[in-house]
Amino acid sequence: MMVRLLVSVRDVDEALAAAGAGADLIDLKEPADGALGGLAPERIARIVSVLRTRYPGLPISATVGDLPAEQADEILRRVGRVASRGVDYVKVGLWPTPEAPGRVTSLLDALADRTESIVPVLLVDEGLDAGLVDHALARGSFPGLMVDTATKRGGSLLQRVPAATLASFVAAVRSRGMLAGLAGSLRMDDAAALLALAPDFAGFRGAVTRGGRAGVLDPLLVRQLRGRFAAGAGAGHGRLATA
Repeated sequence: MMVRLLVSVRDVDEALAAAGAGADLIDLKEPADGALGGLAPERIARIVSVLRTRYPGLPISATVGDLPAEQADEILRRVGRVASRGVDYVKVGLWPTPEAPGRVTSLLDALADRTESIVPVLLVDEGLDAGLVDHALARGSFPGLMVDTATKRGGSLLQRVPAATLASFVAAVRSRGMLAGLAGSLRMDDAAALLALAPDFAGFRGAVTRGGRAGVLDPLLVRQLRGRFAAGAGAGHGRLATA
């Protein structure tokens, strides 16, 4: 299976560079403002306009910013604003709140009731909450589900969450006909392991920039990463067991 490559970009130049280098999905966000830092709606609209002209049919996602579940009303307002700029998917981060877990599930329910195409992103720095995954899947309203990390200096997602846990997540999401995505400080050398996990897409930023995730995107690195996925898929990497 070919893992599709999601590349996060912050402006038109980076978007065109990533698309030209073979990214399968362009993700709009501001990496200097957190894990899911949001761009201004006007910038989102500009990038979308250029990409639709140059690369029609290329999927585009955008984030709403790093907001806790306690700010559900603001999150929902931002979902509407971002979606109105023409993106295909709106990504919304879900930060675990141990002191009030019901707030996250309530936010999930509110998102599920929306008409926009929303992809919840579970932040798994403290582990993957299987109950939250089950709740999201049970709603059956989302086109996809993704995991990511909030803290980018703690190592790759694959170093922080057991492979079997990630494999079970991917299998559960795909069994519901939804897209499964993995992200979180993923590295170039993670390509082989990602092919074995077989998500629908894998998200990258720092691995394809010069000077860290807040640096400038390098299309040569995008091509290199794309080549690793293509070579691995051709070699017939199998999926990891979910047990």
